[in-house]
Amino acid sequence: MPPKSAYPDEPEDDDLDPEGPDESEMDYSDDPDLEVCPHCRKMISEDAERCPHCGMYISVEDAPLSRTAWIVIAVVIVVLIALLLRFG
Repeated sequence: MPPKSAYPDEPEDDDLDPEGPDESEMDYSDDPDLEVCPHCRKMISEDAERCPHCGMYISVEDAPLSRTAWIVIAVVIVVLIALLLRFG
């Protein structure tokens, strides 16, 4: 009798579909990949960009530019245009 698999839902070798996904692509765990939101400490999906509970972005890279950043960009553009008109 062959040894029992560590994963109860894992198919036997003779049950494998030759056109199905490769065994290395299979995830035999039914548990979703979760992590803790750094803002509200609730469990969220590992792939989430924003927390569905508190609405905050998980990382700074995912968050849109703040209002202050847009104001600074607008002021720099206005100053550059003014300089081009004055000296250009």
